[in-house]
Amino acid sequence: MHRLFSTGRPLAAFLLTLFSGFGIAEAGEKVVVSTPPLHSLVATLLEGVDSPGLLFASRKDLAAPVPSADAMAAIDGAEMVVWAGREYETALAGLRTLDPSVSLKSLTLGATTPLMSISLPDNADRPSGRHDMRFWLDPRLARTAVGRIASNLVRVYPDDANRILDNEILLKERLKELEASMRSALGSPEGVPLHVPASDVLYLTWRFNLAAPNCPAAAKKVEAFGEAAGPGLYFRMMAAVLADLKACQPSHEPAS
Repeated sequence: MHRLFSTGRPLAAFLLTLFSGFGIAEAGEKVVVSTPPLHSLVATLLEGVDSPGLLFASRKDLAAPVPSADAMAAIDGAEMVVWAGREYETALAGLRTLDPSVSLKSLTLGATTPLMSISLPDNADRPSGRHDMRFWLDPRLARTAVGRIASNLVRVYPDDANRILDNEILLKERLKELEASMRSALGSPEGVPLHVPASDVLYLTWRFNLAAPNCPAAAKKVEAFGEAAGPGLYFRMMAAVLADLKACQPSHEPAS
């Protein structure tokens, strides 16, 4: 049941990727983001500055092996591409860059984020070599990612650095408050367990030491596909996930 942490692929991951994508992004957007939760965090950092593009608007788009021409144009025209990593956005990782300069504008969050390993199906104590890339489910890891995103956005929008950094402060505070409110609602003690069972909401089970590690209703919502994209999506998603997690946990009320 032991879950090992590791960082995602290093610089080599950059060189394999990011000349494609799917979804609603349009050519001419300075920043494009792979999936809805990450897009929402970036959009919050850019409030009052710009609107990022979203590359993967659906699970089907994320799973498709071949990129669309429109998405390739969007990435080609962008100055920064934000994604989790090659294990998650396989359509991006499956392409070798046609232009070496593309690797310089790829912000691979999984490369510097502690990622939880997925164990082997027949041995929960042995890592499979794969990772759960949905680190944004842990508000604390989301705060870490926000810091890295903000510092890179400042390079794209140097004239709006103060606004971006102000947005970063506010967003990090909201994420801190989110963790505290989730811990209170779930009745979770401080600290994290050394061993975590197999879970469909792995980061949440670890961060909040959930008694019931699996919650199918919550697991269906953790990527927010089909939801209205934008700054508010991340916190709406997490509120819905929290409601499901509470329903999934065993009741501690005394029997009547």
